[in-house]
Amino acid sequence: MDVVALRQSWAQFSVAGPAAAKYFYATLFLIAPETRAMFPANMQYQQDKLLAALGHIVTHVDDERVVTAFAQRLGADHRRFQGEDAQGRPVPLAQCHYVWVGQALLATLERFLGPRWTPGLRDEWAAAYELVTRMMLTGAAEAERTSPPYWEAEVLAVWRRRADVCVFTVRPNYLCDYLPGQSLPVQVPQLRTWRYLSPANAPRPDGTIEFHVRATGRFSTHLVRKLREGDRVLLGLPVGTALSSYDRSPDVPLLLVAGGTGLAPLRAVVEALRQGPGRATTLVVGERTPDDLYDDQSLRELASTPPGRSWQSGGGGGWLRYVPTVESGWQWQGAVGTAGDTAVRLGPWRDTDVLVCGSAEMSRATVATLTASGVPPERILVESYDHSLYPPLAGGAVAVPDDFSWTGAR
Repeated sequence: MDVVALRQSWAQFSVAGPAAAKYFYATLFLIAPETRAMFPANMQYQQDKLLAALGHIVTHVDDERVVTAFAQRLGADHRRFQGEDAQGRPVPLAQCHYVWVGQALLATLERFLGPRWTPGLRDEWAAAYELVTRMMLTGAAEAERTSPPYWEAEVLAVWRRRADVCVFTVRPNYLCDYLPGQSLPVQVPQLRTWRYLSPANAPRPDGTIEFHVRATGRFSTHLVRKLREGDRVLLGLPVGTALSSYDRSPDVPLLLVAGGTGLAPLRAVVEALRQGPGRATTLVVGERTPDDLYDDQSLRELASTPPGRSWQSGGGGGWLRYVPTVESGWQWQGAVGTAGDTAVRLGPWRDTDVLVCGSAEMSRATVATLTASGVPPERILVESYDHSLYPPLAGGAVAVPDDFSWTGAR
């Protein structure tokens, strides 16, 4: 495989950006119309995901370990996508779809590379794509032995905590394993769109999962306004390695800093810690006003529960310090300031592992504040997903990245 030729042609091709992605999908849908149903009506984010995934593979094309792990993960995850034939019947993802995608990719490369697209270069790209396809199919076959393509989950309850925030609980048809701090792709079938939501609870014996959602876009607004008990949602394979690495140093204290519904994965971490011996943990939850603290009551109950017991049973706590903080609030008796500022005042945290979750802006500001106060960057774990990127691309970094441009509001 000519790695240099692949990388050089990719660098030339990627200049086309969204135009190349649009051409690719138009070609794919022309070759195989049934694949259109695999994608959302609004293709903007999907186009960005394509370029990001291809770029990741080409960048690491000479690292077999990285490419194999990523491609197999892609293959396992892509099992949740289905096409639709001319009669509207579902068509599971199969090897033929990979063939059609390869044809569309080669046609797109030819279109945008122009005279630089030689027969030799075509052979190199065809061979590279065939190799990645085999890895993806292997990943799909291995995942088939241990998990379904997706879980069908019934909505058991919906609580609207605010006009723009809802908390809902689902029960999957099979046990859905995940680690506290991870996220699951969630689909409302009628929207045909997948979005990543973080479970707000540690895995439970009954398999139920709680999610927190704030209305910020079409998908989340649909959940907040229209989701009802008895509705059905689909769940995909869990992703994320940063926040779920909370126990990498179990003997040091833990600081959790949350903003908005970024609280959800950190609350799952707290529930997991409560099942253990009681690691010293501080949870700082920042909002603009007291009314925005949508989960305040349950967090106070959780903080009052000793480790090793069900939090619903009550009792004395002490292992968890819960600190809600607001930027402004009439007659508010608690901490005032951003989550980052309040966390620093509670410090120092030099010998503490820190988890941060919230919007891109909140995460960026909090990390900057903590590092300026003396917290070593390698102590900070942060994970936030932008719908325009495929989350496993961010899964390899368990420490705070230098560049937050890839993150997005939860």
